[in-house]
Amino acid sequence: MTIQAIITADNHLDPSALNFGAARLKRKEDHLRCFEEVVEYAKKNRPQLLLICGDLFDTMRPGNWVRARLMNHIRELHDGGIRVFMVSGHHDTPKSLEEGVSPLAVYGNSGNAVYFGNPSSPEPHHLQVDRLPVHIFGVGYNPFLAPGEDPLSKLPQQPPEGINILMTHYPIEGFTGYFGEEPSIRLSSIPRGFHLVAAGHFHKHQKLSAGRTTIVYPGSTERASFAEEGEEKGFVWAEIQDDGEVHLEFLKTHARPFKTLEVEFPEQGDPIEDLKRRVSALADPQLVLRVRLRGRVRPERLAAYRRPHILTYAQPRFFHFFIEEEFEVEYPQPIAALPRTTPLTELRRYFEGLLAAADEAERPILEEALRLSETKLKEAGAW
Repeated sequence: MTIQAIITADNHLDPSALNFGAARLKRKEDHLRCFEEVVEYAKKNRPQLLLICGDLFDTMRPGNWVRARLMNHIRELHDGGIRVFMVSGHHDTPKSLEEGVSPLAVYGNSGNAVYFGNPSSPEPHHLQVDRLPVHIFGVGYNPFLAPGEDPLSKLPQQPPEGINILMTHYPIEGFTGYFGEEPSIRLSSIPRGFHLVAAGHFHKHQKLSAGRTTIVYPGSTERASFAEEGEEKGFVWAEIQDDGEVHLEFLKTHARPFKTLEVEFPEQGDPIEDLKRRVSALADPQLVLRVRLRGRVRPERLAAYRRPHILTYAQPRFFHFFIEEEFEVEYPQPIAALPRTTPLTELRRYFEGLLAAADEAERPILEEALRLSETKLKEAGAW
């Protein structure tokens, strides 16, 4: 007897994508399209479970267009016999009373999904899969935990008999990713008796075993930044045997390609034409290209460079184009600091020049003007 589950996380639906300019809405569609690849795979292959492990949405207030579309998918999965389970992550968990509840709550309230909305009290959801008892615990992100606190402290150390699955959204010891000043899970805190831990938060797919427990991050379904340009994106198909053994398969989504081109500022020739040649060699309307322009540049070479010319040339050849100028201008000698001075000193220097060029009739007028000006400056606190 086998339990089949799809595990997905960090879908980040409806991101702001402001840095994509005119391509912003298409970039939003990328995230939805990649998640819908997960949904369509589930509809076609019909696992018993779909586990969504946090950061389904990129914000606490996603647009109604993506909420409604997601509701249709969740309903169709439920009607097709696929049980959907959700926990929230860093992006879609409320952090104040003003924010209210997670946008995931509406799917739990609809009856088409189970949403574990209280990470402080991880009560399991019990179900039967082909007469095999399955217990699913959900521990979503809790913004009120202290840095370093372990969010699994309230899990039962002796889970029920049957297949036990934990869904969570935290950094876990032993995995690669950013561990900031935030709660994190120690491997020793995962109770024995859990067969599968499905986790979100790290966007890179990775897995490991701790005793008889298999822990997996499916990774994000779409790239969030250039930091992920070399990573494959996708989700995980899991098969859990009735003896608790777990088999995993990573399935890729068609995430939009990102690429960084490192360029040294050319020492000779036309820098605009050089950049155009390099960019043209990578032209692809599906690609997000970033050029990082580096090196030490003499001022006379910099005069031949025009950033707007490169942007105008490159944008039509890619889905989107970024250029980051990280070069250093090489001056022949350091610029000397200006001498220290005061408002009164500068006022007197100015009048000294006028007095030196004045005739006898003008000098008394200028001297009186200097005296009045000094008085006004001193009253204002000048020195």
